[in-house]
Amino acid sequence: MSDLTRRRMLGRTAAVAAGIALAAPAAQAMAADGATSAAGHEHGHHTGGHQPFDEVYEGRRIEGRLTAGGGHHDFGIAVFVDGRPLHIMPRGNGWISVMNHYEVFDSPYEVTRAAVRALRGVNLV
Repeated sequence: MSDLTRRRMLGRTAAVAAGIALAAPAAQAMAADGATSAAGHEHGHHTGGHQPFDEVYEGRRIEGRLTAGGGHHDFGIAVFVDGRPLHIMPRGNGWISVMNHYEVFDSPYEVTRAAVRALRGVNLV
């Protein structure tokens, strides 16, 4: 014979209902976050909102030049370290580079500075 009593059944039903009630706002928040992320992407590419930059950072000249953003690997900005291109790409809610693709940075500017630190004086090839 089953140990399932009316009281236990009501308790389990209440727990499931509470879980559903808590999951709904979380799902809405995730959907809203996805919509926000999608608004910044066009066909999977990051677009707009970039700021060009040109400075000397830790003895290296770093530049960020705005681009048309139309090609497969054109995300609206091209970055350079001492005149050599640094491949960067959007990932999730930030940016990664070939120098540091396990850490996500907030902007192309920040990922370029991180690449300079990771280079430790070595030239980008």
